[in-house]
Amino acid sequence: MFQIRLIKHQDATGQDIKEIVDLKSKQWDFSLDKQLQWIKDNIKNSDFHMLLLLDNKSVAYLNLIDIDLVVNDISKKGLGIGNVCAIEKGKGYGFELMKEANKTISDLNQIGLLFCKEPLLKYYSSLNWKELKRNEYRIKCENSKVMVFNINMSEKLIVDYDGILF
Repeated sequence: MFQIRLIKHQDATGQDIKEIVDLKSKQWDFSLDKQLQWIKDNIKNSDFHMLLLLDNKSVAYLNLIDIDLVVNDISKKGLGIGNVCAIEKGKGYGFELMKEANKTISDLNQIGLLFCKEPLLKYYSSLNWKELKRNEYRIKCENSKVMVFNINMSEKLIVDYDGILF
């Protein structure tokens, strides 16, 4: 049975960060120092770490970044999804974790935003994320696709975001 740990960054312990870095290291081959520096430089106290646990062991991770968006000239709060990774591919851990992230975004009545490479579009689409066309956003992210969640796609849409890419 899966469990979720949602940790506000300001409440994360050294042990929590070590667990996160260990899990991320399974996906990305960066040194411990580089991983820690990335967290220090990019994660704000208001951001969240989300861990999926199986039998009390962390098997997947993502972060939820507290962001400000402008949608059709109206300021909105959002959560950016970043660093989605799992200890093992093909086990469905990332999918379960993303379902929980979607639930969190919906429960908080916020807009989800993520950046991904083309091969991941189908995966995120299967989780009800919608790809924005190039004329639907003003974001500097040349090498990534832009996807949103929990937003009305039936109207003309222009999404502005000028923060970090997560």
